[in-house]
Parts: sequence; C-alpha cells; structure tokens
Amino acid sequence: MFRVGLSGALIADQDQHWEGSNRHYVNDAYIRSVYGAGAAPLIIPVTDDRDVIDSILDVCGGIILTGGVDISPLAYGEEPIRGLGRLSPQRDEFELLLFRRALERSYPIFGVCRGMQLVNVALGGTLYQNIEDVPEFTIQHVQQACRQAVTHHVDIEDDSYLIKALGETCLVNSWHHQAIKDLAPGLRVTARSRDGLIEAVESDSPGMPPIVCVQWHPEELTSTVPGMAKLFRNFVVLCKDRTS
Repeated sequence: MFRVGLSGALIADQDQHWEGSNRHYVNDAYIRSVYGAGAAPLIIPVTDDRDVIDSILDVCGGIILTGGVDISPLAYGEEPIRGLGRLSPQRDEFELLLFRRALERSYPIFGVCRGMQLVNVALGGTLYQNIEDVPEFTIQHVQQACRQAVTHHVDIEDDSYLIKALGETCLVNSWHHQAIKDLAPGLRVTARSRDGLIEAVESDSPGMPPIVCVQWHPEELTSTVPGMAKLFRNFVVLCKDRTS
C-alpha cells in the first residue's frame, strides 16, 4: 500500500506511572484522513538523526507536516514577545530537517496549521507571533466551537490547487494565534480569510516540488465536509503521480 509520512509531535505523559516520559504521537484525525484517502499513514518520530529520517522517507511518497505548538521566533530571527505560546525546540529542529530532506527528494508536501507556518519559516519567511496584537485581524481565529465545526470563510484563488477540491470559497475551522507575516520566496498565497489573513499557500517556483499548505485543520472535517476529504485524496494522487 502507498505510504504517506506524518510528522510526529512530542508530549510529556501525565499518567501516574509514566509521568514525565515523552511520547511520540499524531492525532487520530490525520490517521483516519490518510486511510480514507487510500494511503497508509506512517508516523515519523521527532528526531535529529538524518539517517533515520532518510530511511523513513525511502518508503514514503510524500509528507504531511502536522499541526501543533508555536514555532520559536528564533528560527526566523526574532525575539519572543508577550503572547507567544508553548514551544518545542526539538520539534522545530526535526521538522525543519524533515522538510529540507523531503524537498531535496522533490516529494509533495502538505502543511497543516503549524505545518504551513513551518514551511514558510523553512523557506525564509516570518510569522506574526500573536495575531491578537494585529488590529486588522478581526475574525475569531481561535474558535470556541468543537473541532468539527466550521466558523469562518476563506476565499480561494482561481489558479490554485485548492480550488479543485474546495471551490472559490469555503467554510473552515480555526485554532491558531500565529500566522504568516512575510511570505517566503517560492510560495504564493492561494487563500485568505475575509480580514486578510493568509489561509493557504502553494509552491510557485519551477524548481520546487508541489507544496500545499492550509492554516485550518482539514483532517477534522473529512467526515463532514466533502471537499476536505477530497483535499486528502488529491494529495495522495499527487504523491502517487510523482513516484510513478
């Protein structure tokens, strides 16, 4: 079965018998979304060992950079400000290495929420550390509704990968207080929320592999919003086409 790699995260276990032990994990919604798209998900553990990453990439045809905690502003040359959330320097280092190794192989890359921000930072862009400090962003981007609820619109560019699955506009869920500020070279904006915040980017350079990134969480919507399931199916097809 065709395999797609999912970047893992680290969490400190709170169980009384294992308190303080780190666990590698990926949320179940990503697993189910990749299964549903016709591929086998393979969790890539947090590591700084290039050989381990390469060995896993050898059996994958593309990667998904998953959501999670804030990216350290030190990674894009800024000092932390008030409002910055929890960080994971280990995960930053791991995913930056994973992205670069996948890029060198010309693997398709799908970034989700933090994953989109990671791609932008890896290619030389910057982030708003806390969009609540930016007056023009007036939409609620950290929704109070459940993860399967959609709470605001995004408008999608005509000549984009996303429009084939989602159309010119769609409703999305939203849990983020960071966002792209300065767009990295080699990327183009393909969707925005109606307060102007960047909601999706794609690769825009002949020398780059297909890169598709969204700021929302489509993996939580694949059972309720048909276009989100199609987004994962289209990505798996894209991965297969690149390796055939």
